[in-house]
Amino acid sequence: MSVSRRSVLLAGAGAAALGAGPFPAVAAASGTRTRQGPGFVRRDVAKLVDPRTGAWDPALYWYAKAVGWMKKRRPEEWNSWLFQAYTHGKDQPASGDPTEWRQCPHNSPYFLPWHRWYLYWFERIVRHVIVVELRRPEQANWALPYWNYAHVEPGGEEAAAPWRRVPAAFRQKQLPGGHEENPLYLTPGVPTGRCRDEEPLAWDQVSPDKAMRFPHFGWDEADADPRPGFSPTLEKWPHGLVHDGVGGLMGKISRSAQDPVFWLHHANIDRMWYAWLSRGHTLPPGWEWPEVRPPHKGYEGPGLPFRFRDEKGVQHDLTGPVFAFPRDAYTYDSLDDGTGTGEAAGGAVPLPARPADADVVASADGELRLDDAPSTVRCVARSGREDALESALERGSVVLTVHGVRAEEPPCRVYRLFVGHDTGRAESTDPSGPAFVADLVFFGAVGEQLGVHHGDGHTLRFDVTETLRAVRDAGDWAGGVPDVRIVPGPGRLHRDARPRFSRVTFAVT
Repeated sequence: MSVSRRSVLLAGAGAAALGAGPFPAVAAASGTRTRQGPGFVRRDVAKLVDPRTGAWDPALYWYAKAVGWMKKRRPEEWNSWLFQAYTHGKDQPASGDPTEWRQCPHNSPYFLPWHRWYLYWFERIVRHVIVVELRRPEQANWALPYWNYAHVEPGGEEAAAPWRRVPAAFRQKQLPGGHEENPLYLTPGVPTGRCRDEEPLAWDQVSPDKAMRFPHFGWDEADADPRPGFSPTLEKWPHGLVHDGVGGLMGKISRSAQDPVFWLHHANIDRMWYAWLSRGHTLPPGWEWPEVRPPHKGYEGPGLPFRFRDEKGVQHDLTGPVFAFPRDAYTYDSLDDGTGTGEAAGGAVPLPARPADADVVASADGELRLDDAPSTVRCVARSGREDALESALERGSVVLTVHGVRAEEPPCRVYRLFVGHDTGRAESTDPSGPAFVADLVFFGAVGEQLGVHHGDGHTLRFDVTETLRAVRDAGDWAGGVPDVRIVPGPGRLHRDARPRFSRVTFAVT
């Protein structure tokens, strides 16, 4: 797709002020960093349902009606629900599949910009369905809502729990009035539904703080700085964790876009990217879209570029600068609410999955199957390296790696990773405590062999230097090789999930 005169490069220096080029303006409703923007305003879905009466805002109601209309169309029709979902992923390729299908670039530098375009064309298609097919011209400014699951309330995590539930409109079997089935509803507890209904996600599953702390975008800076940066971190924490937590269709890359809540989740991830840019960060220059998109789930495909359809069925290929995007496409009602607390993120610093120059000093081999009980892994130090970790705290760093993280079905339960002995104190298993490393992420490593989407499972690496200092100071580690603990959090484990990992290592650098 050629960059039009109305498009701008996101890599410019204008990232510090809204409307200066790299992203849409925020609408005046947010109260901060505002300017007059276009008419397409993406709003918090929690504000689109009246808490007293349960009445839906027309924008939410007509989204549901459009989803229902699209679900009735044949998969090969470009404005059908499955055509749009299969553009993201599909279990198996078949002869005659449209060239747009099976192209989502997870675990790549294109993750955020590709999904931005994906939502942009989807939003235009839905708007066209509402206005033209459903004959609602008053919805000409319709925009996709977002799920603001990291909203913060003065009363703390419990007070904000309603925002972490699957949005209310997606949990109702019928549309307002009670006479029509709700196309947004999926049956909880089945593979084609969702894991959750009323139960909220945990705060550590939705917090963007781990990603927001990075000043650089990631990927291209990896050689100069071992930290992966904003984009790769956001892709797992919270993006992947929310997919895991909702489960069902959302828990597999090949099926996730079939859930109507997928689009609100990704609108929120896109909003977090805009929020990160609005805080003075910039993007790497010189990136171009590849002529041939990467393989999807091990399927090489026909050697095509990234490709979408617009609301009239016209094909658009992504070409030219990666960070060029229509300036007046949409706005968000807020870039502040739910986009990071500004506090230091809990847990350890994520590192690139690629092997680094590290000296493995202790390991535990053999598959560990996770279930409803806590598990402890005791790594064995290599001969003569028993004190290497404690020494590295004084003049180096310590890297903890969990290899082969995967499952057969979305686990529907969060698994929290800790280091140090379990002393029985509450903070030993508290995700805000000193021993916490991170939540394990399964999304992208669930189900069939996934090729480029981690057929052998995720490799999750963390700089635990500061974490080990903290547990040592708390008296939970006295030297040697610390315990690695996996503690189940909220959620009910899917009976066929088989969550597991294959190896744990400690290394020093």
